[in-house]
Amino acid sequence: MNLKTHKILERLKCNDKIYFTSKIIFSFIFAVVITLDSLLVFPGTIDTNINTTYFQKIQIKNVLIFFGVLIGTYIIITLLEYVIDKLEKTIYTKKERKSKNIKVFFIIFGIILICWLPTILSYFPGGLYGDTVTTIREVIHDKVINNNNPILYTLCIKAFLVCGAKISSYTTGVGLFTVFQVLIMDAILSGSVYWMYKKNISKKYLVLVTLFYGICRLIPMYAISIWKDTPFSLALFLYTIFIAESVYQNGRNLETKKSALIIHSILIILVSFLRNNGTYIIIATTAIMILVYRKKMFSIVSIAVMIAILIIQGPVYKLLGLTGKTVESLGVPLQQLCYVAAKEDGNLTDEQKEFINNILNIDIIKQSYNPCLVDPVKWHPEFNNEFLQEHKAEFMKVWLEGLIQNPTSYVKAYLLNTLGFWDINKATKDAYVNPQMWNWADSVEVFKGEVVEQTDYVKKVTGKSVRKIITPEVYISSAVFLFITLFSALITIYKKKYKNLLIYLPALLTWATIMIAAPLAFSLRYVYILVLEIPMSFIIPFLETKQEKEEINEKSK
Repeated sequence: MNLKTHKILERLKCNDKIYFTSKIIFSFIFAVVITLDSLLVFPGTIDTNINTTYFQKIQIKNVLIFFGVLIGTYIIITLLEYVIDKLEKTIYTKKERKSKNIKVFFIIFGIILICWLPTILSYFPGGLYGDTVTTIREVIHDKVINNNNPILYTLCIKAFLVCGAKISSYTTGVGLFTVFQVLIMDAILSGSVYWMYKKNISKKYLVLVTLFYGICRLIPMYAISIWKDTPFSLALFLYTIFIAESVYQNGRNLETKKSALIIHSILIILVSFLRNNGTYIIIATTAIMILVYRKKMFSIVSIAVMIAILIIQGPVYKLLGLTGKTVESLGVPLQQLCYVAAKEDGNLTDEQKEFINNILNIDIIKQSYNPCLVDPVKWHPEFNNEFLQEHKAEFMKVWLEGLIQNPTSYVKAYLLNTLGFWDINKATKDAYVNPQMWNWADSVEVFKGEVVEQTDYVKKVTGKSVRKIITPEVYISSAVFLFITLFSALITIYKKKYKNLLIYLPALLTWATIMIAAPLAFSLRYVYILVLEIPMSFIIPFLETKQEKEEINEKSK
């Protein structure tokens, strides 16, 4: 046996129990995903039903696929460890830079903006989506505002539309919002690259990251997309950078700098109020940071701010009649019950059927149920949301009984309802950032008779359109970005940088909250933070704390 083969075998044994267990878990999860994908029958669109989207029975070939992927993934990860050890030296420069010029930030900002200009000018003043249209109707037509679409986002839209109308028109308001969002997004992404620059990441890698943010079609398309997910993802990404800085300083900034406490408070407020699952992400992440760093002032301020958030979003919203519909938080359990009700062999008692009929007639459920989308049921004209609101506890009791009676059906319903978030091979155009999802058809009615429409200024000036070049045409599954993040976390464990795992929390918790209450099986926008975080995913495993750097510099003297 030669030396190289011996080293490979030693790595396969893996003496580090934490890393070995993590590697097995990662390989197991990936094998399960690929095996489930091999069992799935899916027509490629969410316009489907229980007879066209389903799991086949397990056969021997599926068992072989599982063990083949499990073993293969483990071996591939082991072999990649050689590359990772070399990659650290390429990406991460441990020698401190003598000067950290702020001009670097503005150069990056300018490069990204120039890269985005074709997209901005081709689709100005941006893209309107269904949720956006609902929000605009609320603020222009004086409809009742509620928290189905986050109130903070609704008020932001209102501010720009009112400002635009006073200056000129609603078209101006929409344009102002888009320009503002573009500049904010550019500043945040440029700031993240500048943060990497200050942490001594190699210049070659910084160039690649800048080009990724500038050229990747998904990035500028989100910059001009007028929907709640863009500002939420940006606030969450800022929060992630804040956590990364706290990890770098080993939590010292959380106790010694008032500015850090203020910034943290602002960020958790923004994340909590820009999307409804933001509060859960903040509570979980902050609680873990409190436990890890045990900083008194940080703990007191964070807990106080979170209590205030919960009071506003709870009793205050309820008192003002701003709470959203109950069904918005029950998408997954509703889908599971409907799956059982729609199946001919679904196991439900007469009492359970009677309860479900009070929400929506079971015969209608059989006709309307879509394994990948809860909307056909929850927005059906005969859906009784008031009954569900008043009998939420009973609904959960019936749901739990149904789980005991139909465990396999519940699992299948759940997997189909969250399909695009775990299956790396499945993606559709639905809720994907592209012009097919924009809703300009009702714009004249929405803007009270004013014609607000997109203009392709590139074509207007040059006579040629570049829309086909800049528009995403290949749809990538959300799960692809998830597994990139998980693999990065695995490498972080391999490098024994355990506190660095905190940096992944906002993104992974975002995915987790969507898996609990996904209204749609395919929607990259819900977990867009995973896309923004990709460049950071390659440096988190190697990020050393300030104290570690000081010790290394001290030893080198």
